[in-house]
Amino acid sequence: MMAKKYVKKFIFSTLVIAMASTAFANQEQQRVNEHLADQRIQDELYPKHQNNFKTSINRDIFKKNTNNLNRLVISKEELTTRPDLVIRGLLAAVKQGNTDNVALLFPIYQKFPSKFKDTILTQWAEAILAKNEQNYDLSIRSYRKLLSTTPHILPAQLQLAIVLFENNELEAAENQFYKLRAEPIPNELQLLIIKYLNAIQQRDRWTFSGGVTYLNDPNINNAPKSTIIHQGSGILKAEPAESAEGIGFNFDIGKKWSWRDGFFNDLNLSTDGKYYWNNKKYNEVSISGRLGIGYQNGKMLFSISPFMTQVLYGGGSKNSETLKRFSKSTGITLNFNYWLSPKWQFTNSYEYAEQRYSTRKHLNGNYHSISTGLIFYANAQRRLFTNLNYQRNAARDKDDSFFRRGITLGWLEEWNKGLSTRFSASLAQKRHKGPIPFFGVIQRKEYGFQASVWHRAVHYWGITPRLTYSFNKTRANHPFYSYDKHKVFIDFSKQF
Repeated sequence: MMAKKYVKKFIFSTLVIAMASTAFANQEQQRVNEHLADQRIQDELYPKHQNNFKTSINRDIFKKNTNNLNRLVISKEELTTRPDLVIRGLLAAVKQGNTDNVALLFPIYQKFPSKFKDTILTQWAEAILAKNEQNYDLSIRSYRKLLSTTPHILPAQLQLAIVLFENNELEAAENQFYKLRAEPIPNELQLLIIKYLNAIQQRDRWTFSGGVTYLNDPNINNAPKSTIIHQGSGILKAEPAESAEGIGFNFDIGKKWSWRDGFFNDLNLSTDGKYYWNNKKYNEVSISGRLGIGYQNGKMLFSISPFMTQVLYGGGSKNSETLKRFSKSTGITLNFNYWLSPKWQFTNSYEYAEQRYSTRKHLNGNYHSISTGLIFYANAQRRLFTNLNYQRNAARDKDDSFFRRGITLGWLEEWNKGLSTRFSASLAQKRHKGPIPFFGVIQRKEYGFQASVWHRAVHYWGITPRLTYSFNKTRANHPFYSYDKHKVFIDFSKQF
């Protein structure tokens, strides 16, 4: 660090610069490379703000049927000769979730020739019967297969949410109920959904989630396009782009303890990291723990969570590939979510942390981060979201301190034939507080785009793989801090 102060004093003397020795040039080159590495570390470790989601049988079947058939007295033998009556009766039974009638009519329906059968009706009946036999996994698979091709069948969506709830897949059930709330359904069904959501929120439970992502980063060190810059009468060099291939992983364990009147405590332990088998010096692992207190009801959630995070890092140096203690953060997070209406949700979070680095002491300091956003549930298949975020980092040295403000826009859609997509675009501006030797005060504009696609009917052990393309463009007032990144990765995640 004395070398860093020496450099800052050194550059004010034009005479000394003119007579700089080769040894000093090497020191300055090392300083440039270290600062570029610091920028990458700060970009990686500070919080990222992203918003953490017809057929002839359509949504109208939620409406009351005023055209009920007159009741008929007919034997099972006679029904075998009347496929029209069986199909109409079975359709009414699956809409209403009437297990007894489905169990009566489905065996007769199965004996009809294929020309009388409908794939949607068959899958729906199988899902209801599997639930009745408490074969929840088969029932959930059948519902998801049905909804992957015909996502607009609202009664089937409601029945799936209830099966997920009964199978204790509460996170997935909660998400399904939230999507249904955005639909124009009768008040009595809205009230039913609210009751289920309240039951989910009041249920104390351990939650387990995790995921593995295949990573292939062609520019792991955020190298600029041009690695040689003429600065005055000298030349500065940046490290060339390095590629890295490996896996990312994350695992999370949580527990909630409910009190009376909506108050609760929660515990969360998590770890995430990246392992690159062909460039191990960029391997990293973070371990976090938080214990919070909060209040929650059907419309809002507020929580306060102190936390501690330990980061292990390979160091990004050619001389080291083993993980070492790199940084430690202690801080607090405040979250506030509020449903403005069944279609609009307001989200807000604030985080403050003190950071201490094992070797890079000049990065020691603290940060404030705030994020606010809106989610619009257009219907059960479409969500639009936006997010505004601001971050201020205060490090020991001014040239490592910065503020950053940004905006994100996104769109999630569940299409027919089982495809789902998620698109997001972001724009941010970052400005450092102090000048960097030779370069002055660094200012950056950051552009981002991400697209994900997956098929809702593709499940392996309850996991749906997602293919994601990510593009980031950074443009700075100095070429050394400008770079592009293209990444394609496959994500496998599951909530237990």
